[in-house]
Amino acid sequence: MNVGGAEHFVVQLANEQAKHYAVGLMILAKTDDHQHYLNRVAPAIKMVQLKWRKKYSVKQFFQFYKQISRWRPRVVHAHLHNPFYYVFALSFFRRNTTYVHTIHSSFQNWEKTLRRIDKLRFLSNRILHICLAETILKDMNKAFPKLRFQVIGNGINPHFPQRDAGAIKRFWNSFPKPPKEGNRLLAIGNICGHKNYKLLALSLRSLAPTYPGLMCVQVGGQIQADLALELAEINSPNLFMAGPMENAADFLTQADALIISSRQEGMPIVALEALSMGVPVITTPVGGMPDIVNDRNGLISESLQVTSFKRTIEVFLKMPMAHKKALGKGAQKAFLDHYEIGVVQHKYRRSYGLE
Repeated sequence: MNVGGAEHFVVQLANEQAKHYAVGLMILAKTDDHQHYLNRVAPAIKMVQLKWRKKYSVKQFFQFYKQISRWRPRVVHAHLHNPFYYVFALSFFRRNTTYVHTIHSSFQNWEKTLRRIDKLRFLSNRILHICLAETILKDMNKAFPKLRFQVIGNGINPHFPQRDAGAIKRFWNSFPKPPKEGNRLLAIGNICGHKNYKLLALSLRSLAPTYPGLMCVQVGGQIQADLALELAEINSPNLFMAGPMENAADFLTQADALIISSRQEGMPIVALEALSMGVPVITTPVGGMPDIVNDRNGLISESLQVTSFKRTIEVFLKMPMAHKKALGKGAQKAFLDHYEIGVVQHKYRRSYGLE
């Protein structure tokens, strides 16, 4: 239950479901002692932590099976790779249970796993796989027409900042470039391959001479040191690295847009946090992003090329402030209509067969 988008969603969905049903939350791996969501789980939820250090073993499966037998759930809902394999094996034995599995990322990240399951579907094809977006669903159905898929987007409660306005203002003022309204971009996510910050850095560097007021702050740790070094060598004068910080979405309250330069995404929680706060999203056209972002709440680049991403940022910078504010209102409407956790929870109840 470490800090992460999928884990954030699991806790919020479980908390919402616990208002209507008895809910148990089984955590297989050991949880980080410092960065986790354990303290956000509703008291009504039965929580079991198995603290496994190995990925897979027969002994662990029987421990898992024993705990499920104690709970005797009507529905078993799996998230992420490790639990999914155990739930797939479980479906051989407990055949009167409904099985649902949420795929929290792109088609590319799950292709190998689902290819294995597709070969074994004659043993069990009882799991309903939930895709986060129509674009991901199309890829799944094309590759695995015999498996069962459905679309339900991610959902969260609206994000309310944990920091006061003064602390957020001090954050933005802590960088060498003074923040100017209409020119403040925020990127949230660790420095790793799929976040594709090289694209962001090159695009921002090319815009710097024409738009001297433009600034972008990246919040997140350095997962891959070589990529962090590459960003330092690009030396974009308007991109600032703030490092890892808790509740990074707080800083969106004084940002003009969230920017996502990823080469792979499902439906990132940070994008939903931005929508909930009325912040437009500028993004690449990957994974589920075209399902979230449209011309009423943000901008999508045509490709992953620097020229395309640069042009998309520039379109935003040239917008009148009234247009930017209209995108913010559209962002909040999109959130309330589609991604608020209560709306998403009802969709899951239908997928469980409970409505």
